[in-house]
Amino acid sequence: MSQDRSGLVNIAALAAGMVVFGLCAHREILIIPRIAALAVASLAVVRGITMSREPRSLLGFCGFYSRRAIFVPLCIVLGVGLGIYYRYRQGRPLLPDALTYMCFVSAAIGLCEEVIYRGFVQGGLRRYGVVVAVLGGAAAHTVYKCSLFVLPDSSVRADILWLGIATFATGILFGVMRERWGSLLFPVVFHVAFDVTAYADVQTLPWWL
Repeated sequence: MSQDRSGLVNIAALAAGMVVFGLCAHREILIIPRIAALAVASLAVVRGITMSREPRSLLGFCGFYSRRAIFVPLCIVLGVGLGIYYRYRQGRPLLPDALTYMCFVSAAIGLCEEVIYRGFVQGGLRRYGVVVAVLGGAAAHTVYKCSLFVLPDSSVRADILWLGIATFATGILFGVMRERWGSLLFPVVFHVAFDVTAYADVQTLPWWL
């Protein structure tokens, strides 16, 4: 199997595993397929990294230069601004009035999502062109995020259309940041700033997490 084909298989296995995990995440009866799907996704990432000649480049852990440091505050401002808008849509105070353990949990979630989708998926697709890489990473993330809301173990219902549009749009923005500024650092900072602003004062995990 060629390296290109193997890379696509790894990306497809990761994307499919995360979608199945999302579909099963809120149903205790589906614990076995949930664990199996997460294992498949994890093994796909490990296999892809070990096969890569330049794993740091694949994941976007290089390419940061001091002259681009000015973009870090911009990413923080944009992330906080988007978080404020998200809170506004939910009818909550515009800024967190406390910092709970969710500050760290939300930051970790944002970091992991960027490493997976703007790092591994987008990095693996770059050989097919920047447009394919950015759209592929955004699409994989969007399908996963929407899958979390398809079978919720809750009376809460999300607007999946709005969620899909918002996730895809921000995914494109994050992907362009990686490609234009050369490092995963920038979308990570943006995403973490958003998640911390949106969830830092939450006392318990949101039902969809």
